[in-house]
Amino acid sequence: MSTVNNLIRDLPEGPLDAYRKRATFDWKSFKLTLESEDSVRFQEKLWELVRTNPAFQRPIGPISLDEVRRRCNAQLKVFRDNDINPVNVREKFFYIFQYDGSIPVKLCLMNGLVPTTILALGTEQHHHFVGELNNGNYICCVALTEISHGSNAKGMRTIATYNIATRSFILHTPDFEAAKCWSGGLGKCATHAIIFAQLITPDEINRGLHLFVVPIRDPKTHLPFPGVTIGDMGEKIGLNGVDNGFIIFDKYSIPRTCLLNRTAKISEDGKYVLNVKDGRKRYGSSLSALSSGRISITLISAHYMILALTIAIRYCAVRKQFGPTDKDDELPVIEYQTQQWRIFPHLAATYAVNIFSNELYKTMVEFFVSRFTGEDFNADVGMEIHALSSAAKPLCSWIARDAIQDCRESCGGHGYLKMSRLGDIRAENDANCTYEGENNVLIQQASNWLLSQWTNVMNGRPVPSPLGSADFLVDAEQILNTKFNQATVEDTLKPENLLLTFKWLVCYYLKKTYQRVKDLKSNGMSDFDIRNNSQMFLARTLSLVYGEHALMVYFIRCLQDPKWKVNEREILTKLCSLFGAVTLEKRLGDLYGCGYASSSSNIDGFLREGIITLCRDLLDNAVALVDVLAPPDFVLNSPLGMSDGEIYKHIKEWLFKDKENLERPSWWKEIRSKL
Repeated sequence: MSTVNNLIRDLPEGPLDAYRKRATFDWKSFKLTLESEDSVRFQEKLWELVRTNPAFQRPIGPISLDEVRRRCNAQLKVFRDNDINPVNVREKFFYIFQYDGSIPVKLCLMNGLVPTTILALGTEQHHHFVGELNNGNYICCVALTEISHGSNAKGMRTIATYNIATRSFILHTPDFEAAKCWSGGLGKCATHAIIFAQLITPDEINRGLHLFVVPIRDPKTHLPFPGVTIGDMGEKIGLNGVDNGFIIFDKYSIPRTCLLNRTAKISEDGKYVLNVKDGRKRYGSSLSALSSGRISITLISAHYMILALTIAIRYCAVRKQFGPTDKDDELPVIEYQTQQWRIFPHLAATYAVNIFSNELYKTMVEFFVSRFTGEDFNADVGMEIHALSSAAKPLCSWIARDAIQDCRESCGGHGYLKMSRLGDIRAENDANCTYEGENNVLIQQASNWLLSQWTNVMNGRPVPSPLGSADFLVDAEQILNTKFNQATVEDTLKPENLLLTFKWLVCYYLKKTYQRVKDLKSNGMSDFDIRNNSQMFLARTLSLVYGEHALMVYFIRCLQDPKWKVNEREILTKLCSLFGAVTLEKRLGDLYGCGYASSSSNIDGFLREGIITLCRDLLDNAVALVDVLAPPDFVLNSPLGMSDGEIYKHIKEWLFKDKENLERPSWWKEIRSKL
């Protein structure tokens, strides 16, 4: 305990003490076990840097978009100067999202995605570029999306034509619809860009999408080079510290060496040489560097949920309304069943997403390290990571979306004030539902992988699932023959029993989707139309239940870790059960209609009674559970969620610190003009 107390500071006394004293576990010890001593020490270092560095001093009142961008750039420089970037600190880096999402988004792009892409897809002639990025001489962004093409990367229309006479590529944007757009860091900052373009060889053959490292701004003037037009995308719903931009090329000449040539190269005399012969593998390699972003978003979603749940639960534990009689003291709104039902399932989901995303991110890092260092790596791991990320990124960002909205509503009118920060958190998470693959498009990739596994099952072949997200499919027929047979709420809520139901749902939807695909194919439908006509209520649902199953698997693995104390494992088990029960309750129609549960099984009653019971059981520990996850007050930056619980004191301070709130408007005479 001495180590715990030295590492983790006490929280201030106040109105929240009543609930903290009711907790059944020590929140500091729990935090150290959940996050590790190394992570806790990093957080202390990170937040002390934020607290003391002038670049992070928050402004009073609104500021211009240009100033928002300037502040983000200055803050980003502080982190770079202190070697805080996704390459060096890995999953711990994502704590920065709790302060302001714009800073880590730019760091992830410029100090994570860019060098990773160059090292993965370039050769030795490009390695010096990474050094220039690290020392700050270059700033580089990634430009894939175009005005009229996003998810369909193969449809990009920017072209790079090789010119034998000048031994250079000519980059050209045929029209505005082909302009590269949404590139983070491009609008104001980048000196270079990684451009995805269709490579045209001198024989006028389109060799497909290739990547080029392109200088775009003059280092002496920071103005675009001739032949390059760069603009800013303007103010967004959120993440405005990120200067998303667009770029247009007008027959812009770049050296032949700008091509990232690990998979294919072009000789001086214009001959196209493949280093990777398989076209699909070459295309996949070109986009593989982007896959880590999807797993990162699951982790980002967890951090946004942590912020929202901390604010909502602390607020609801202090905010009092009504009571048993008019004479009695009012009760904190967290005591009411409907309020517990609104926010405690999201607390359980926050732990589920946090545990899952951290572990999957570590697995992804290990996989990429083995790939870059030339060690033997399991290709099946890469395929399963791809499938998991394609399902989990949409699922987790949607879970976060719903959690943040319910937290906003549970805080009533005060939650609608900008000072609550819930609106900003909601807006920042909103981007997670779109970038790195729009959710409804991206999720199809998970179902494609699962359908290939069902083909293995049908043909008696092994199911390659080294991460254990789909290995149970070898027993699919046996699983599909099982029925819900629990007789009590307690048995229904056991994590292992809930997991069996998730397995049944995955097998059911996989078999049903496979049969639909087979039927459409037998009717002569094209592959494109088959995919298009097997999504709703089939492939899409399959991917979601696969992701939900994965979150339960990782949660249960966490429970089984011997590091937990008995009381800690008990509370985690309740969170796991609540996450599983709430998720399955939303699928009662499937469970009844598809034959898993009979009409007399009472699965609906068991799940619903269990949810109410678990929410009631979690009441005593709710405040302590967010204390485990919460950042310091100056990072949380919400009067509604301060650790001392003095919400009304902090609301007053917030309202009075901006003098404009108390001043007569400059246009007051217009108010009086008719009076």
